[in-house]
Amino acid sequence: APLPLWSAQALLEAPDAVRQLHEAYARAGADILTANTFRATPRALAKTGKAPEAERLVDRAVALARDARERARDSREVLIAGAVAPLEDCYRPDLVPPPEQAEREHAEQVIRLARAGVDLILIETMNTIAEARAALRAAKPSGLPVFVSFICRAPGELLSGEPLGDAVTALAAFKPEAILVNCSSPEWMPACLEEMSR
Repeated sequence: APLPLWSAQALLEAPDAVRQLHEAYARAGADILTANTFRATPRALAKTGKAPEAERLVDRAVALARDARERARDSREVLIAGAVAPLEDCYRPDLVPPPEQAEREHAEQVIRLARAGVDLILIETMNTIAEARAALRAAKPSGLPVFVSFICRAPGELLSGEPLGDAVTALAAFKPEAILVNCSSPEWMPACLEEMSR
């Protein structure tokens, strides 16, 4: 799907496919379903004239994941994560807004996700320490568990060029439940995990 809405376009055009995909993951053994909220933000939606749709699309995305969980229910607990993405482009660290603005917009999205009923917040594909910190600061008041995930351009290096080790250190004081790496070359993952564990 094309930018700016990318995966959020499916909430408008193919919600049943989104639910079916979640259900397939749950039946395959997934412990966490990530609601399709990655681009369901006022900032992204404004680029297509749909900013007022943010609340409705977040509600729809979470409801689809919850419905899929119910349809696939067995004895396992399956959690619903609300995805919080970079405000601009996950591949463009040069477009990251100032920290105060980022924190404010991320806080608004976290409130939408919490109201919709997610079990945890997944701040993902963060390409700079500054925006990851702003998003984490915005998420902590929700009281929900928070995971933070970075995108790397090389083993141990964020897309911004900042060291992954510095990113882990910068976030540790906020006590996220997990610090992760995603959307990076699979070959780099062992080195990234080793650097994060150090």
